[in-house]
Amino acid sequence: MEKAEIGQSARLTFRTVRRESGGEIAGVTVSVALEGLSAQREVYLYTSADLREFFNGLAENWRGWDGARTYESIEGDLLLEATHTGSHVKLHFTLQDPFSPEEWRVSGTVTLDAGEELSRASEDVQALFTARR
Repeated sequence: MEKAEIGQSARLTFRTVRRESGGEIAGVTVSVALEGLSAQREVYLYTSADLREFFNGLAENWRGWDGARTYESIEGDLLLEATHTGSHVKLHFTLQDPFSPEEWRVSGTVTLDAGEELSRASEDVQALFTARR
């Protein structure tokens, strides 16, 4: 799998997984597309397990949860917050320069159907990070 694309009109895309010489995941390119705006950033990952577990947990609990579920990359350049609204999941994202967030920051929200669309997003993220090239 080459990319995991989440959302439709507003999109969050993970692509180009970078690996260390031993095969460990070092990072991923994260792109966002909002109405009239697109941006991307290379995000360092200490491990992809946390991000995979975040999406897997959302899909496993597709019927709902209380409060917000969050993910933050090791350097704080990717922040995700998921809330369940009953039939949908609102995935708020922030992509930023962790050292100067007041100078470079993009935020938006992707709305996903709590069933099939959420499951597909989780499966795509799992496949992207487990695929070997």
